Amino acid sequence: MNYGQPHGVLLFFKKGKNWASENRAACLAAQKEFYDELGQRGKVLQRGQLVHEDELFVSLSILSDTELCTILENDPAIRTDVSQVIHAVPVMF
Repeated sequence: MNYGQPHGVLLFFKKGKNWASENRAACLAAQKEFYDELGQRGKVLQRGQLVHEDELFVSLSILSDTELCTILENDPAIRTDVSQVIHAVPVMF
């Protein structure tokens, strides 16, 4: 797989080290809005909660891993360590 070319990626998140912080709800709301905006641009293919968990999963369509890095750097919950990516699985569509 050429990660410099368009492909999909499944992101699995878990609670970050600042999960217990009092601004968790605001960070998670900002994260939801962030992926909603990406969805409006056609980047988010699917999103949801893992069964019986607070953790999130997101399926993205990206142009390259450089774009993925930019997305993750701008995720509000990752920036504040409320959430962290535990798996990033590349997929071909």
